[in-house]
Amino acid sequence: MSNCETTRETIGAWLDGELAAAQAEATGRHLEVCAACRKERHRLERLHSTMRLVLEANGSEIQFEPFWQGVQRRIAQKRNWYDKFGDRIRSTFNAPRLAWAIPAVIVIVLAGLSIDWFFPNAKIGTQSDNLATVESIDAYGRNVALLHEGETNTTVIWLYQPQESENDSSTEPSETKPSF
Repeated sequence: MSNCETTRETIGAWLDGELAAAQAEATGRHLEVCAACRKERHRLERLHSTMRLVLEANGSEIQFEPFWQGVQRRIAQKRNWYDKFGDRIRSTFNAPRLAWAIPAVIVIVLAGLSIDWFFPNAKIGTQSDNLATVESIDAYGRNVALLHEGETNTTVIWLYQPQESENDSSTEPSETKPSF
């Protein structure tokens, strides 16, 4: 941080007499040689004097007693259990506390999806049958057969041509069955 930046940060405290002697002396020396920092000091002095004039002129008109009575009443007031519970819930679900939830949900979902990979012999949430199904589909003249075996989760797709019937001249359509 440059000397000007450090001085500009401490000018307000220097004007209020809040700096330690060594730091106040360093700030005063810098203000003697730096025109930009002196300009900042003059700006803060004008603001300070304007605020003082307003508070001195109108300070006697300000009614502090009702304010302090309200503060004391809030301190002495007993809160209901549901107000305390509501505050607790609101503080639990604020943004910084929910930051852990997103990675936790991702880990749980990934663990659930990959449990078969970590424990291949465990039949968690799956049906333990050893059935294979074959389906034949005729899709716009393209004949397809699908074999799906559940235990190894294997799917085989065959593209096949139907067997020609013995009597190609017959007008009756022959039933198409796959030949495996």
